[in-house]
Amino acid sequence: MEANELAFFGKIAAGVTHEIRNVLATINESNGLMADLLEVLKGTPFVHMDKFQRSIGRIEEQVRRGVEIAQSFNRFSHSVDHAFVHVDLNEIVGRTVALAAHFCRLRNVELKATVCDQPIMLFTNAFRVQMALTRAMEALLACRSGEGTISLATKGDHDPPSLDVRFVSEAGEGVSTEALAQSGEWREFEELASIVDIRYQWRAPGGGLAMFFCRAPARGQPAESK
Repeated sequence: MEANELAFFGKIAAGVTHEIRNVLATINESNGLMADLLEVLKGTPFVHMDKFQRSIGRIEEQVRRGVEIAQSFNRFSHSVDHAFVHVDLNEIVGRTVALAAHFCRLRNVELKATVCDQPIMLFTNAFRVQMALTRAMEALLACRSGEGTISLATKGDHDPPSLDVRFVSEAGEGVSTEALAQSGEWREFEELASIVDIRYQWRAPGGGLAMFFCRAPARGQPAESK
């Protein structure tokens, strides 16, 4: 997509997520009102009290989840605003996991992330980094053996900072690097990784891989955001 097309997509997506958050806020306020009314009725015989309270709790949890997804998508849509930005790797990983978790659940795979306590600041193309990470996870999903967990863990205590990525099946098996190398998703990851200067190395067999991120733009890229 051209830069102006991406900017248009980002503008529309940001507006839509803002409206979704307004809808969720209204649902949450109405749910809170019902909870207050039930509290007033506390002690009054009401055969369906427990069911209403459980329903209120479920609505509250789903609203919270919806707000988190909307926030992640809003930030994702704004990642196309500039070619290069200062961005926290922890934020990119958390956002990518939030948006990709649905696709993993459909394949009976749990997706989880562990991030550093301190920011890991990069100056990079956030949109392409997110695409690269998503393609890597899609490759793991395509080449996995059975159900299991994809885990991502950021590490900022060395230079360059890194991200450990690993799939472990319920039987304790990893993913074949040979199968990954032949998958279309992995080839797309490698193409994107070369653009945003992500290097990687495999751990011991079945131990996943470590991705290394350059803190500055890749060679030949602008020194500051436009």
